[in-house]
Amino acid sequence: MTDQPDDILGDEQPYASDRYARLVLNLGRALLHVGSPAHRLESSMQIMAERLGLQAEFFSTPTSLIVSLGDGEKQQTFLARSDPGSANLSKLADLTEVMEELAEGRIDPETADERVRAIDAAPPLYNRWLQLAAFVLIAGGVVPLLGGGWREALLAVPLGLVTGLTVVWMSRHVERARLINPMVATIITFLGTLWCGYDAQTALMPAILAAMIPLLPGMDLTTAARELSTGHLVSGSSRLAFAVTIFALLTFGLVLGSISARAIVGEVGLIDPAPQPIWLPLVGVPIAAMGLMMLIQAHLRDWIWILGVTWVAWMGAGFGDWLEAPVIGAFIGGLAVGLAGNLYVQLTSRPSSILHIPGMILLVPGSIGLRSLAVLLGDDVVAGLETAILAGVIAVALTTGMILASVLIPPRNTL
Repeated sequence: MTDQPDDILGDEQPYASDRYARLVLNLGRALLHVGSPAHRLESSMQIMAERLGLQAEFFSTPTSLIVSLGDGEKQQTFLARSDPGSANLSKLADLTEVMEELAEGRIDPETADERVRAIDAAPPLYNRWLQLAAFVLIAGGVVPLLGGGWREALLAVPLGLVTGLTVVWMSRHVERARLINPMVATIITFLGTLWCGYDAQTALMPAILAAMIPLLPGMDLTTAARELSTGHLVSGSSRLAFAVTIFALLTFGLVLGSISARAIVGEVGLIDPAPQPIWLPLVGVPIAAMGLMMLIQAHLRDWIWILGVTWVAWMGAGFGDWLEAPVIGAFIGGLAVGLAGNLYVQLTSRPSSILHIPGMILLVPGSIGLRSLAVLLGDDVVAGLETAILAGVIAVALTTGMILASVLIPPRNTL
């Protein structure tokens, strides 16, 4: 990688600042749209500004980015506003490629800006039908990883389809989209409870949680802990509040759906799943990996890497189950996923998020947090608080593992 000349701005600093400000701002907006957390976004932006020879400071939240270019005498400040972004790893990888080409001098800033805007405006890599298939694959693949057997898988697959259909339909309208979480939770809990009312041998919670995995804000909870631990207090606090709100909306839907179904079929006991075949989780991991690849819009060529990191995450969590210490399992899983992602950057110069995000989705404490709120609403305050505290401790353990991974294998200076 070639270094930028020290006098890249020279006597034309106002012109150069104007020339690069649009590129920097569009890059920041694009990173917001793909769901980059504050610590990663600000670090990436700072690296890019230094490569362009700019004096810059950045401040980001999940919905906005403030960019200040220049010194105290000639300082320009810009604001980029955005709706909360969701993970889109194909766009993140493409943005990284553009910025690497710019830093190496293979393209000029104007071309880079055009490509950044084109990437940001591009449609999703996978259309709605494939995204619908992703919900089904994730539900069917994750349920054995949550301890469910073939009965729970038979229930989780149609519930995953219902989740996908509801999300796709409601996301087409802004006002309806705000009701996705409570509506999905109500519908699948209602249908799942009806099913278990007529099939008492099926465990309800693994199937419901597997179908709701794409909506659970466990990733936001873990990201909030990471941002708070790295000093991004505003972004971390707002993301934490957002995660708690989503938990509450999902829990309200869960309780509403359960009450409605029990009015029809009567009381439904929350039984434990029957012992599952040894081979069932081995089949579930690649199925879940394929679903995750489409859900987070990763390139098809990254599927083998995503498959590998899902194995790593599952084995880390399984080690914690074997020790009967889920917090230790979360720490080991977070450390393993973090090391894998940082090593991936060293080998390929591509974003570590390609491995970090799918690995963390399988490790995040979203299901535990949802269970805690459900227990609280069931008037078992002590058990609910204990479970909620466990979810928070697991998030901290995951974050600690990821931070330690960055110490053991420092990530390369890339987006």
